[in-house]
Amino acid sequence: MIGSQTAEYALRVMAYLSINGVGEPVRARDLAAKVEIPVSYLSKIMRRLVEAGLLHSRKGHGGGFTIARPLSEIRFADILEAVDQETRPQGCVFGWKTCGEENPCPLHPFWKLLKDDFEAWARMHTLKDVRERGDGLLSTAPIRHLS
Repeated sequence: MIGSQTAEYALRVMAYLSINGVGEPVRARDLAAKVEIPVSYLSKIMRRLVEAGLLHSRKGHGGGFTIARPLSEIRFADILEAVDQETRPQGCVFGWKTCGEENPCPLHPFWKLLKDDFEAWARMHTLKDVRERGDGLLSTAPIRHLS
């Protein structure tokens, strides 16, 4: 993937919640187990997603995380930007400091295509798409909400 492990984990968490966690709060430790992310790492990601207004967080008995907006309004780009992943990766894949249209490296035209496609993908797709296409694809059972 073009991006960090944090970005991948954030997409994984939000995709899982869009399929299995709509409406009911999901506890961080349950979510971490279901999406196979260390709880300490997940906590940092969840904080960023809450700060970005993508999730609500409620503490205490019956607490957990819920999606804060309609699924159709949360683009992959919103999720990536919440964890500081650029949707338009910068830099030269060849390592040049001054690579661009005026001074392209040997890989510039090909890297530009990938960056353009990645940005379009991140801006075009939403969690609604995940819910519609992903329902039933997760092999794990939905999270059980424990009292």
